Amino acid sequence: MARSATPPAHDTAPDASAPAAPLRPPRTGEILRFAIPLMMGLMTTALNTLVDTLFIGRLGTAPLAAVPLAAMAYVVGWILLVGVMRTAIALCARAYGAGRWRDIGPLLAHYHLLALLGLPLLLLYVQAWPLASALAGLDPLVDDLARTYLRIRAWDVVFSLLLMLYSAFYQAVGNSRFPMMVSVAVVVLNIALDYALIFGHWGFPALGVAGSATATVIAQGFGAAFIMAASFVRPERERFALRLLIRPRPAMLGEILRIGLPQGIGDCMEIATWVGFMLIVGRLGEAPLAASNIGIQVTHLLFLPGFAFGIAAASYIGRFLGARRPDIAQRTARRVLAMGIGYMGLLGVPLWFFGESIARGFTADPTVIYQAGLMFKVMAVYQIFDGAGFITRTALGGAGDTRVPMLALVLCALGIMFPAAWGLSRAVEPPLVGAWLGAFAYMAVFAALMLLRFRSGRWTAMRISSDARH
Repeated sequence: MARSATPPAHDTAPDASAPAAPLRPPRTGEILRFAIPLMMGLMTTALNTLVDTLFIGRLGTAPLAAVPLAAMAYVVGWILLVGVMRTAIALCARAYGAGRWRDIGPLLAHYHLLALLGLPLLLLYVQAWPLASALAGLDPLVDDLARTYLRIRAWDVVFSLLLMLYSAFYQAVGNSRFPMMVSVAVVVLNIALDYALIFGHWGFPALGVAGSATATVIAQGFGAAFIMAASFVRPERERFALRLLIRPRPAMLGEILRIGLPQGIGDCMEIATWVGFMLIVGRLGEAPLAASNIGIQVTHLLFLPGFAFGIAAASYIGRFLGARRPDIAQRTARRVLAMGIGYMGLLGVPLWFFGESIARGFTADPTVIYQAGLMFKVMAVYQIFDGAGFITRTALGGAGDTRVPMLALVLCALGIMFPAAWGLSRAVEPPLVGAWLGAFAYMAVFAALMLLRFRSGRWTAMRISSDARH
């Protein structure tokens, strides 16, 4: 990549090894070399969830209905903290682009403190599951299985947050390969533990649903320990002044939370919207709920490569804005977004033509297969809108633009998703198709709002306070 002969002035002197401001946006090939490892890492994570669902499906319809719903409910609480962790991309990329490499270590140490707070918060959160179960009118067996899963899964929160944090750090500085390799190792371990602990192979007890949750906790713990240990013995420790603990600086914590809380609330609202949607579907019966769980797992696997383009755009935006080149940030973001949205549009083809075949891989129930096939056709049509919304929102986060997207999410969820899904599920036959048409309306409106926000260019003037470094 070309370098600037005279990098812009900064509030502090840049490190001697730090790069100067680049003069041009990355080419398509360069973007793909950065984005493809991101895709692979996200795909392996989604593949792990998919394999979990396939294993659980072999235990029966009730576990298939319970575990994905419980996992999604868990994510609602977890994602608030993950949203805060994800803002490390914006803050680290700004510091990196500005040449302030050694500011990154103290910044990450403050995130460590927030990760540790996650455990008591999640343990408290899962106590609210009975309320969600009552709202959904779940069968007692489904409710009991979901509770078992949640009680164990909550213990992975610190590990998963630290793994997310260090993955974001590497992505922010342009290294997408190392976190991808860690993700692959975590997934392989989790799948092996699933096989052993769910079904009782290799001398392990057959724990069923509890085995699935236990496998996830162990695998996430391994991933967090590995990525952090590698970071502290590699040259990164000295280069970025990495440290485990630090005396908290109110200004730095305040800056993290100023940007991170809207991001986290937005992420939480997005997941909560889908949990609320699934609770609406749950009232339609066990078969519609099982079909929707299959759809969520499959589209999660397919859309994550699109999400990788959003992460890539966020990283480029943060680095170019840190180097005080908003013009290049804007051109690069447009290119990355076009690639990601185009990819999402192509996903409709397999969903439209092979929906029932996909569903047969999860269940032999003909009612579930039929309804899933119709549901996949709705999903096929809305892919481009879904991609435009979430990829653009992720990219805006790289500039620290988190408040307006969060407000847009709340508006679209409360004003469109819930009333449309509820009403159309009673006006369209089968009701499951009507519910998913309501989700389609939500995605279309949110995508329009995000694209308008991006085109306004206001994110190019977003400032991240230099006071956070002092």
